[in-house]
Amino acid sequence: MVNYQKMAVKLATVIAIALISFVWILPVQAIEQNFELKSDRGYRLETSLAYRQTQNNKISAQGKGKTEVIDFLQVRFYNPDGKMIASYDNIVGGTVQSEYFEFNYDPNTQELIGNVDLGGESAGDVFLKGNMQEGLSLIEVESTGVEKVVNSGKWTTAKTN
Repeated sequence: MVNYQKMAVKLATVIAIALISFVWILPVQAIEQNFELKSDRGYRLETSLAYRQTQNNKISAQGKGKTEVIDFLQVRFYNPDGKMIASYDNIVGGTVQSEYFEFNYDPNTQELIGNVDLGGESAGDVFLKGNMQEGLSLIEVESTGVEKVVNSGKWTTAKTN
């Protein structure tokens, strides 16, 4: 009878360790957020983003390369008439796709904070750059490479999910 008790305790211990290990191994579910920024002149930026939960109060990435917690980030730009003027996949599979990328996000308030540089970077592209508190500029890169400011000023955040 004593052998059965020892075997039952060992079996229970093995099962408990296996369950705890299984929980550690499971991937953390990504949190998906959608939000948009609106300019005072009617331009709009829609953003879709997925990130893994973190203890930090800020999620950020800068420059080309692997991110710590962001899985994907897509941005879409719209003119005041509501027509989409550009769409970019700035982060794909946890990797930033452009050199001039900067993203700072507060998951608690679901708002962009600090410096921002989203969108494209080549001739014919548009991007949004600046500081959320000081103001952002929507910039179009002309075919010659010259950057033309399309809209500049304060942009407000609107949560969409």
